[in-house]
Amino acid sequence: MKKFLFSFFAFCALVSVTLQGQEIRSQVLHPVEHSAGSSMAYRYEPGVRTSPPDGYVPFYISHFGRHGSRYHTTENIYRKFHDIFEEASSAEALTPFGLEVKIRIDSIFAACDGRAGQLTVIGEKEHMDIAARMYGSFPEVFTSDDSDDIASVFSRSTSSERVVQSMRIFDATLKSCASGLQIEERSGGSCNAYLNHYTPEYREYYENGSWKEEMETMRGEWIRPERLIDTLFSDPVFVAKRISSRKNFMTELFSVASILQGSPVGVSLYDVFTEEEIFALWRTQNLNQYLRKGPSATGGELAVAIAVPLLRDFIACADSALAGNGRVADLRFGHGEGLMPLAALMRLSGADVTEADPEKVQEVWQDFRITPMAGNIQWIFYRNNRGRVLVRFLLNERDVTLPLKSVEANFYDWRNVRKFYSKIIEAY
Repeated sequence: MKKFLFSFFAFCALVSVTLQGQEIRSQVLHPVEHSAGSSMAYRYEPGVRTSPPDGYVPFYISHFGRHGSRYHTTENIYRKFHDIFEEASSAEALTPFGLEVKIRIDSIFAACDGRAGQLTVIGEKEHMDIAARMYGSFPEVFTSDDSDDIASVFSRSTSSERVVQSMRIFDATLKSCASGLQIEERSGGSCNAYLNHYTPEYREYYENGSWKEEMETMRGEWIRPERLIDTLFSDPVFVAKRISSRKNFMTELFSVASILQGSPVGVSLYDVFTEEEIFALWRTQNLNQYLRKGPSATGGELAVAIAVPLLRDFIACADSALAGNGRVADLRFGHGEGLMPLAALMRLSGADVTEADPEKVQEVWQDFRITPMAGNIQWIFYRNNRGRVLVRFLLNERDVTLPLKSVEANFYDWRNVRKFYSKIIEAY
């Protein structure tokens, strides 16, 4: 009987894992844009919004946002594929489908070459829309019945051009919604100390850490480029001569395909890959992000720790706002390398799980849910007429929870939140 029960429970566990894996696969592929992970253009996918407890009104917002959609950051990556397909065409080494893909590669090259890392018009609109929704959801924060009460906003960014541009577009949109706002903008300099903080230990891990060996092992198991190559090229001699690594060719072509959704090109390369290949490529990049920038067991606390100055700034700014400095919002703009560690350090649901088995990472952590282009974290503060302060947390404009007892739904007492985060900071 015991043997039977053990076998039964083992079978149930296997079925549960299988179903969970199928669910994740479905979420990645439907819509297929999710497979772009951190290269995914921002998708506003509102969840169910809970109303605050009776008598509570929003009065202050603290925010961190990643820059909007951009062109690929690798210089000449568009030219690389343009040249390969051009040479293959001249050598009559493309299949009929390869010739079709070449036409698309040519149009991608014409639209994107020479713009590495630049913010796209879609990236601009992402921040316009997020700012407009922020005002639309919490107009009380930015407007006042007292004509003598001037609301101020402090907005800062890293020195990166696409980040500065994202900040200015966001601020201009807020200003268009509430013309009386006074917005101070600052970029680079001291802002980098908390918006783009890298410790020497983390930089060494990021560039030379043990994650690389783990990553290459899984990449070798998951990536199978043979079918893709045979579909595009008809001459194996050309492939052997021109493509030094088929795996690199496949992963880099997928990175180009992934980022197209954030650029005004109007073509797609997703049909070049099968669904199985797309899922495998997503798994690979998801693990890569997790190992380098997330709460992985391999990296320990190195990645998460770089967000400590940023979390400290959130608390200090909230303290000043609650003390009456007249500021209604603190806005920060940076990179995915800031958003991923911050979400984990804050212990946001779905962003802080440590998983040692690379095969299971996808089940507990999905990059497209945490750090798409223009990804953001918002702290929304509420107060009642007795002065009690509650705070709710939004990740990409969706409510998320903390491992704390809430006052009601997703609303937490600020004193408990402050104590919780202060202890986390002290631990580092």
